[in-house]
Amino acid sequence: MSGTKRKSAASSSGAGPSEAKKLAVHSFFTGGAKTLGNFQQSPPTLVHFLHNDPFNYPSSTASTSSSAPNPAQGIPVEAESSSSTSTSKKISVIFYDLDGTLIKTKGTNTYPNGRDDWAWWHPSVPKRLKQEVDEGKHLIVISNQGDSREKIRSEWKAKVPLIAAKIPDVPLRILAGLSKTDVYRKPNIGMYQVVEQLYREKGYEIDLASSVFVGDAAGRVAGKGRRADHSNTDLQFAVNVGVRFVTPEEHFLGDARPPFPEPPVGFRPSLLGGLANLPAIVPSHTPITRTETEIAVFVGSPASGKTSFFRRNFLPKGYEHVNQDILKTRDRCIARAELLVKSGKSVVVDNTNRNAATRAYWVTLAETLKVPIRLFHFLCPIELARHNNMYRAVYAPKDEPERTLLPASAFWGYKNDYQAPHVDEGFDEVRGVNFVWEGTEEQRRLWDMYMLQTK
Repeated sequence: MSGTKRKSAASSSGAGPSEAKKLAVHSFFTGGAKTLGNFQQSPPTLVHFLHNDPFNYPSSTASTSSSAPNPAQGIPVEAESSSSTSTSKKISVIFYDLDGTLIKTKGTNTYPNGRDDWAWWHPSVPKRLKQEVDEGKHLIVISNQGDSREKIRSEWKAKVPLIAAKIPDVPLRILAGLSKTDVYRKPNIGMYQVVEQLYREKGYEIDLASSVFVGDAAGRVAGKGRRADHSNTDLQFAVNVGVRFVTPEEHFLGDARPPFPEPPVGFRPSLLGGLANLPAIVPSHTPITRTETEIAVFVGSPASGKTSFFRRNFLPKGYEHVNQDILKTRDRCIARAELLVKSGKSVVVDNTNRNAATRAYWVTLAETLKVPIRLFHFLCPIELARHNNMYRAVYAPKDEPERTLLPASAFWGYKNDYQAPHVDEGFDEVRGVNFVWEGTEEQRRLWDMYMLQTK
């Protein structure tokens, strides 16, 4: 399938201490200047803050581990990093969400009123963080911060060193995704990829079997004295990474595990069950392409695999590609197709062609030019197409052509206007095309993760 050609999250981190920017000391401090940490160089939609480098901290030493994986319930063992090497020194990491896990607002407001409107989630938090550092663990915060208003964003960034200053002897790394639609927003794993690459470059490996993610977004329903979780993205993120998940109540207070769906609610391709057992095309007893000049019309939602199917099957046979995303209007598509067919070239019309009225333009053109016209119906479910949309935008390999992340309206619009195609519309043949995954095992692992969904 096609995908967006993006810089990988890991390779674009550029965490260079020499280029980091130190913040001024906030006015509430007394007793002279204090080092509050540094904002590391990072992509525009990622904040990367470091307070006391754990690799230079005496207590944060690497620990080797040969124990078998002990993933949390619902976390598949195969989700663990495939880049593990026996020569790397392993380090246990405690991953934390920030809001609702390490800190909260001072009052009852859900959202803070400014940089000073925060308190520890529980008084025991600082002591627990220091204890974990003394045990040789590294502490990394993975947080979604999607409010794009400049004042809110600047106040949040000003708050980060204030939090660090309250734990002066605790090394802490904070990563925050600022966009609501890219690889850095949980449950996408872009922030983890940045950290994983950073550790690998230093000769270390994150020991997922002994690490843990602590977060409040577990998908819990409202209960006595507490609100429902706003989402389950922390749990989904932990499953994607392959690390054990616990709630703040379990981690800091020693509470029993609360009820929430495990594995988490959400879409993954593996949940479709028999997808891999479907034939690639039906009927399958005749060749996909023909030697005579023809028009082939594709019907299917965005991100259903149409362009990949063209590149794999039609392009090598000399078929020309007509696409409205490129040519911008239907009239230009028709004119282009007519010109190509008159020159003896077969044409694939790679648009959604969602209803009979749209498809009638192509049937009329074929009748006018006196050439056969066939239809290929892409049977990819809408939920899988939406999943593919995010995958190809944030995880697709570099050799895939660039594609734009589409809004949810593109999929619901297709679904609302969709009319099933039929040979009676004037087609010589109608064939069904099932979505068949193609790619490496590592790419498949990424594709089968829980994905952020556009709205």
